[in-house]
Amino acid sequence: MKCILASYLDLYDKDENGNKIAKNFGNQNHILDNIKKYVKKYDNFLFVASNEFNSEATDIYANATFKSFDLTLPFKNYYILDSRTENKIDELLEKADLIFLCGGHVPTQNAFLSNINLREKIKNTNALIIGGSAGAMNMADNVYCAPELEGESLDPNFQRILKGLALTNINILPHYDEYKEFILDNKRFIEDIVLPDTFKIIVYGINNGSYILIDNENYLYGEAYLLKDGKIEKINDEDKIKIIK
Repeated sequence: MKCILASYLDLYDKDENGNKIAKNFGNQNHILDNIKKYVKKYDNFLFVASNEFNSEATDIYANATFKSFDLTLPFKNYYILDSRTENKIDELLEKADLIFLCGGHVPTQNAFLSNINLREKIKNTNALIIGGSAGAMNMADNVYCAPELEGESLDPNFQRILKGLALTNINILPHYDEYKEFILDNKRFIEDIVLPDTFKIIVYGINNGSYILIDNENYLYGEAYLLKDGKIEKINDEDKIKIIK
């Protein structure tokens, strides 16, 4: 199974009103080259939602994604997997040539993926699987779910380890370059919230534009950091490729 764990794909800009304007997502760190390498045909694109019931938000993000791919690497048909179509999940997965797990709130998406038993159903796909942000995080077997909303880091019942899709054992922290200055619940996100957890689980901090390609080996593309045992180590640079375990 071939997978890409991405911090994000640069799919759109926003205008002055916050509307998403789709654009060609380019080839940063050879992302387009790798998608072309592993997609066998361009018939069916499947967009997996992050919130199964918020169809309005899902359609906004999905349509921007579809338009960006139309500009960059067009498919014949585009489909959405959420509460409206989950009764067709087997058919959608069987015919998919590319499966895109979108970003969003990790626990919310994780619950949706669990509800539709995607962990088992996705094992049979021959499609390239791309996860963006939360979608990439939920691809792990045991998902590291860092608090991201106000109050979550203070909640003793917030679960930081979730059961994911088991497509990889790698845990990523996407948007690492943005999170360096992020403050949540009056705590430094990286130093005070994430690093203490790395005594129990290894996390790869992935900058926007960086990603991990899984194809027998795990290939890290672009700038990234290893968060382990409470320490941070830069392990790769932009435009560089590194094999990781």
